[in-house]
Amino acid sequence: MHHHCQNYARSKAGFAMPGAGLPVIEPGMPTPAGTGLTRRSLALRSLGLGMAVYGAGAMTNSERVEAAINDALAEHKVVISIFFDGGWDALSVLAPFGTDHKHEANAAKLRPGLSGNAAIPRAQAKVFKADPSLSWHPAATALSDLWDGTDVGMAVAPAVGYPNANQSHFTSRHFWEVGALDVGGTTGWMGRYLDQVGRPDLPIQGISMGGNLSPMQATANVPVSAVYDIANYSYDYPHSWGDMSDAATRALRGLGARATADAQLATARMVTGASFQLVDDLTAAQSAAAPADGLYGSTPTEMGARLRDTARLLDTRISGSSLPIRCISMSAQGGYDTHSNETDSFATDLKANCDAIKAFWQDLKNRGQDDRVLMLVWSEFGRRPEENGSGGCDHGAAGTAFVIGKNVKQGLIGEFPGLKAAGSTDSGLSDDGNLRNTSDFRSIEAAVLEQWLDTDATAILPGIAGIPRAQLL
Repeated sequence: MHHHCQNYARSKAGFAMPGAGLPVIEPGMPTPAGTGLTRRSLALRSLGLGMAVYGAGAMTNSERVEAAINDALAEHKVVISIFFDGGWDALSVLAPFGTDHKHEANAAKLRPGLSGNAAIPRAQAKVFKADPSLSWHPAATALSDLWDGTDVGMAVAPAVGYPNANQSHFTSRHFWEVGALDVGGTTGWMGRYLDQVGRPDLPIQGISMGGNLSPMQATANVPVSAVYDIANYSYDYPHSWGDMSDAATRALRGLGARATADAQLATARMVTGASFQLVDDLTAAQSAAAPADGLYGSTPTEMGARLRDTARLLDTRISGSSLPIRCISMSAQGGYDTHSNETDSFATDLKANCDAIKAFWQDLKNRGQDDRVLMLVWSEFGRRPEENGSGGCDHGAAGTAFVIGKNVKQGLIGEFPGLKAAGSTDSGLSDDGNLRNTSDFRSIEAAVLEQWLDTDATAILPGIAGIPRAQLL
């Protein structure tokens, strides 16, 4: 297995706690988005539910959750964020060799092992048609199939980042999540979007798949939810079974629907009501049509199962209407902080995720839901162009991101700058040997807000006014 930074992943270091948001990771690093927000939270894992409702303090006693869900049923445009945790090696996802050989001499010098045939078999690597100096990693064939096909469009940013790259997992991820170069940001850019367009009584409007709240969806005013999966989803009363458990659960559901003048009790009851409503919604999703046989494989991978559940959620109908979902976040399968022995796991993890993404878009097409979804695939940074002495590469700057959707304009966001050293003509590397960014991640997030969600990005992303927008649609 490859080695990575100790406790590099926020998800490995702890979980969201009631009233505390996400934990601080290490001394001196910025507080992750979602920590210290002035809102009440309730984790319901003690009841065996496997979900959490965040921002429940925003729900008022006068508004009943079930009525709110029914009233809000609508087919919204949806944004799905898929985060590749650890900083994936973008120069392996899109390798610097192809029918145009202008990078190959530099690649052979900088990364003879990682770009060599043993790591990336060239006979199996398809040339990236938008830039024939690059080739898809064979493990990313499913992504290249999406590019070559006609069902969806794909905008590719081959060198996305931000000025003066920090190269810290925590800071870089934090910047992407809050949508600004602000170490003190406490709400995510999706969260601020939901604060603007969402409702104070609708936790299903934002969903983090995998059980932990995505900081990208950290809100200030409205509730969002986190779920593990929709299969076998239930609300079982602890330490009881059979008729007694059923009766206790019914009683708890009834208590959640009762009015009270006590503010704290009202909040607890609203959280309980919201939780049962999510159970009902996710139970309804279980009755949505299963995907075509074998679409996600005979035994779906972790990512396959997560995206399969997402497709069923988007296809769920209550009284003929869609669930009022706007934002979905999840982390990709595997870890990408590959300081050593990168080839041991990189291809396996990359293939599992790319195959699942391709299956998901076919699933959406089969369900007639593909025209309402836009997907952002990203990592906090790329790796250094020069490999180290341990069969891996260290923290870099510019990386690769993908925007996928039926309505997305096929093409590049920025260009691949090349691997020439700083100081040379048309150099693509900075003075410290890292890949220069040719697009800014904030331009992509702003474009998602403005071009897909019809929302003024300047009201969501501080400092975005002077940054040109990527053309996504």
